[in-house]
Amino acid sequence: MRSGHRSGRGLWIAIAAVAVAGAIGAAVLHWKTAAPPAAAPSRPVPEASTGTARGRPDAPLTLEVFSDFRCKYCGILAESIEPLIVSEYVNTGIVRIVYRQFPVGGPLSEQAAEASLCAADQGKFWAYHGALFARLPRGELRGAGDLDAAAREIGLDQAAFTRCLRSGQMRARVDADRNEGLRRGVQGTPTSFVGGRSIVGAQPIEVFRAAIEAARPR
Repeated sequence: MRSGHRSGRGLWIAIAAVAVAGAIGAAVLHWKTAAPPAAAPSRPVPEASTGTARGRPDAPLTLEVFSDFRCKYCGILAESIEPLIVSEYVNTGIVRIVYRQFPVGGPLSEQAAEASLCAADQGKFWAYHGALFARLPRGELRGAGDLDAAAREIGLDQAAFTRCLRSGQMRARVDADRNEGLRRGVQGTPTSFVGGRSIVGAQPIEVFRAAIEAARPR
């Protein structure tokens, strides 16, 4: 009898242990399912209120790019290098890019700079920036009509865009950027600044990576 009782008791203890283990396993599974991931996936950050900045306002580093929309090498930087910087450093919260106007290519460069700021007033600077630089190698940035066409492409309020551009209200902002560039020694486009270092031209991504990594807070 006693041996049978001990066997029965052992059986119940084993069953209870399995039940407890199952409950713990279920709780752990629920925690893993319900708990937030250790790191949220990076995602593009909305433009800052200035309209020509891209990235977190509190990013530890700022990359300033003095550029001209009709400059071939500015186009190469915008189309080939900047997307890599955005993917690796802007979307991860490390760098904030600020575009600075530095038109050197004549009246149309001036107009394009002002037009981009009119687009910024509608919250679409970076879309317009992309549209203008995409047109450059195709030879589709040769007149004021191309500025209007780019505005239509990205869905700007055309009437508001035209009023803004014709008013000349953005000229002072373009001049302020250019004067700031001259004060800091900019002699041509593109010229970029990060962590106190200047990078002249459409340098390979490795040059920008090295400058950013050297300037990153440790």
